[in-house]
Amino acid sequence: MKRRMAIRSALLSLVTVAVLAGSVLATASSGFVSVLQSRGSLSESLQFNTGAVKFQTKGSVDVATAVVTIAPGGFSGWHEHPGIVLLTVKSGTVTFYDQTCVGTAHPAGTSFVEANGDGPGIARNESTSVDAVVNVTYIVPTGAALRIDTPIAPCVLP
Repeated sequence: MKRRMAIRSALLSLVTVAVLAGSVLATASSGFVSVLQSRGSLSESLQFNTGAVKFQTKGSVDVATAVVTIAPGGFSGWHEHPGIVLLTVKSGTVTFYDQTCVGTAHPAGTSFVEANGDGPGIARNESTSVDAVVNVTYIVPTGAALRIDTPIAPCVLP
């Protein structure tokens, strides 16, 4: 009986350490607030081709929308997504850095895409005085997390 309790205690300790280590290793965000507006499922495969736009899924997916506000000097932390993310900058400017630290500035009124397989990236508001506000649409496998934090920064930003 005492041996079983000792084994359980040891296992619980290992699980606790693993969970905390994952939290500690993730690259943290700062001044970054994402507010989920909606999330729903498309339960079957879809295929549309309307000339300039082609959209196809290979099974059920979730579509979620959020509004992200990045404070002046704020950033998302290094992350990836399990699907496709469509982003439109409503106000301010968001600079998105890829895993090689190449940054692309996206001012208000422009859109960009993040996709699974692109590698980790980080979004930054490099303004010292203006919030950046972004409307975000996620298309991910049903039940998947919308964001996957990257435990280690792949490069050092300028």
